[in-house]
Amino acid sequence: MKKTYLVKLNFLVELDEEKGENEDYFEQHIFNKLGEDLLLNDSDKVLEAASTSSLQLDPASMNCGRCANCKQWATDREQPDALTELCSGATYRGELLCDECLPKQHRWAF
Repeated sequence: MKKTYLVKLNFLVELDEEKGENEDYFEQHIFNKLGEDLLLNDSDKVLEAASTSSLQLDPASMNCGRCANCKQWATDREQPDALTELCSGATYRGELLCDECLPKQHRWAF
């Protein structure tokens, strides 16, 4: 008997607009490469692409930002609309910190 799993992989990709990199570049070079290597619907393959999506991160309008300590992208899990695909974090003493940089006693610390 076969079981089917939905596996979600999240990648952070930084595009350099000065080099002409945009969403088309991203899809052509990243999604297509993944498709070539992993996601082909072939009888010998166990992975099949079900869907792809991307989201441009905007700290000004979204619950996300870079950790004040290590610069890892994180979301404040204590605020509304947390982006669960990002590293968990919280605002501590006025700064967003990821779960690795939060004090060990903090409830969102890793």
